[in-house]
Amino acid sequence: MALIVVLVNKSDLADISDYEYQVLVGDGTPARSKTIAAGRIEGHRRDDGWQPLVARVVQQQQEGGA
Repeated sequence: MALIVVLVNKSDLADISDYEYQVLVGDGTPARSKTIAAGRIEGHRRDDGWQPLVARVVQQQQEGGA
């Protein structure tokens, strides 16, 4: 089983960017993976790296979703 986190930059790679995300579980293929969460993160500073971005996804889900 795989946990897949898809983050798509929606701000043309600006220094401060917005992202749409999807979190899936399954085997990694579209046919056999299920979306368990989706939403949008706004105002991420790209220089901070991917770890704080993923932490914001987790925090948003803990607070009740997108």
